[in-house]
Amino acid sequence: MILAAESGDGSDGDDELSSTMMTTSTSSSAKLSLEEKMKAWEASEEEIKAATLGGIVPTKREESADRSDAFDVGLYILFPFMVLSGLAFALFPFIMGNLDVDSVGPPPTI
Repeated sequence: MILAAESGDGSDGDDELSSTMMTTSTSSSAKLSLEEKMKAWEASEEEIKAATLGGIVPTKREESADRSDAFDVGLYILFPFMVLSGLAFALFPFIMGNLDVDSVGPPPTI
């Protein structure tokens, strides 16, 4: 980054304008080179496949919307059981009065 020094000769500011333009062009080229560096740090498709030993690579949902993996299938299977057990847990205080617990007796005391 180039800093402009003020001149004491009373110039009309052309030097300041040109130094400001040089600073912005320098910062835009520095920003461009930083973006290029960051892009170079990202792994290529071949490097990703090599790192996962050819396995399934985690991707965004938009890219693989038509494909469901084992986690999704497991959730599809267990969802009814999770809902039913949650309802049974929530409704148990209301059903407790209808259950016959007289034949069970009191818990043992020592």
